[in-house]
Amino acid sequence: MSLRFEQPVIDKTEQSRAHIGITDAEIVQMLAAYRLFGFWRIDIETGHFFASEDVHAIFDLPYSEGPVNLAELMSRIHEDDRNLIAQTFEEASLHGVGFHFVYRVCNRLGGHKLVRSVGRFRDGQSGGGIVGVTYEFVERLRVVGFEDDTRPR
Repeated sequence: MSLRFEQPVIDKTEQSRAHIGITDAEIVQMLAAYRLFGFWRIDIETGHFFASEDVHAIFDLPYSEGPVNLAELMSRIHEDDRNLIAQTFEEASLHGVGFHFVYRVCNRLGGHKLVRSVGRFRDGQSGGGIVGVTYEFVERLRVVGFEDDTRPR
């Protein structure tokens, strides 16, 4: 599986959205509208992992607002990819870097689906730990249909 570490973004100009008039909340809603796209945070001091509803759905875990059962979550990841996950979090913590990685998660059908996680280290001033997103590579559309009601009655 692929793994890429990144240096913290220093020279990249932040994208401007002010002229578009789009909010962070609207961006999150649009991302979540077309695929399972979840957010998570690891508190390095406690080792607790907190995740949004979509992360729970990706790993087929019951949702709770408290810390996720990491043993149960890790059991859903392909055994060959588990060391990659541990290595990634360790490197991000030690070196303060961001990362991208792709790994396999049980799909409830006897096989695996591809999942991507993107994260970055957070310094102590912003809460410490690691924050990120996780989403499925396989498109699983959340479709809303509208009835064409323009025909004459």
